[in-house]
Amino acid sequence: MDRRRERSAAWLARSERVIPGGAQTFSKSPRSFVQGIAPNFLARARGAFAWDVDGSRYLDYIMGLGAVILGHGDADVLEAARAQMEEGVSFSLPHPVEVEVAEQLVRLIPCAEMVRFAKNGSDVTSAAVRLARAYTGREKILCCGYHGWHDWYIGATERNRGVPEAVRRLTIRFP
Repeated sequence: MDRRRERSAAWLARSERVIPGGAQTFSKSPRSFVQGIAPNFLARARGAFAWDVDGSRYLDYIMGLGAVILGHGDADVLEAARAQMEEGVSFSLPHPVEVEVAEQLVRLIPCAEMVRFAKNGSDVTSAAVRLARAYTGREKILCCGYHGWHDWYIGATERNRGVPEAVRRLTIRFP
């Protein structure tokens, strides 16, 4: 074993005992990266760089699966997050910040009339599929690339076990 990756290998073995695929998302799965070259577990990050559990530094070109566009640990983002956490998080009703951010987005994006926030790309894509089906009255979806883990998409991939055949037939993939 490469001694530079001992901790990473240990964490991978440990994770595979208790987490299907060794990661909580397909995108972070060890199968998504070249083993022996790419790190398996990150311990910390700052700006555009991340350090694995063995202390090796990498340019993090994935940047939190696309969610970290300002870089890891941006001072302004950290301060705003700290200030909000002191006021509370995950309220049972809407917060004024939701309205303020939606208003800013509507102003900044000429074609946006309204804004709906979501927690991940799978949910957003599934909402778009549902909206397209409602608008067109059609059931079939044509797609390429990666679109998350919901049945309408996963049914058209090799990971389709557990997805009903009727659902599988509704999505057609093209290269």
